[in-house]
Amino acid sequence: MMKGQNLIFEQVLLFGIAVAIFVMSYSIFQLYQGHYTYISVGDQVKGVRDLLVTHVVQMAKLPDANMSVTVPLPKKISGELYIIEFADGFLNITTVNTITTAGSTMYGLGEDFDFSGKTTSSKGEIIIYKRGSNIILE
Repeated sequence: MMKGQNLIFEQVLLFGIAVAIFVMSYSIFQLYQGHYTYISVGDQVKGVRDLLVTHVVQMAKLPDANMSVTVPLPKKISGELYIIEFADGFLNITTVNTITTAGSTMYGLGEDFDFSGKTTSSKGEIIIYKRGSNIILE
């Protein structure tokens, strides 16, 4: 009888160790996935910010021109919508769920231009207007 009990005990112990290794591996992969997702969202938000800043700076270079430009944007970043806002010479992009943000002072253009407007990424594009010294986001 002892030999049968030892064999069952060994098998149960081996199964318990296998489950513990699986749970630890799963936890480690989940931790890394969350970390890399966080980094990816931040990089994507910064990419959208840089794209918009580039368009605004190019518009600001043209003196006395009234114009508009339509900028195609991704509707979602890592599966979530984001908000784009111009205020007080500052561009701010914020994701809705994770509140990941990226901002820019627009290279000091706030001294020469009045920025205004706020929109979401749900349309997949935004329109930026330049009317005199006003730059408006729609």
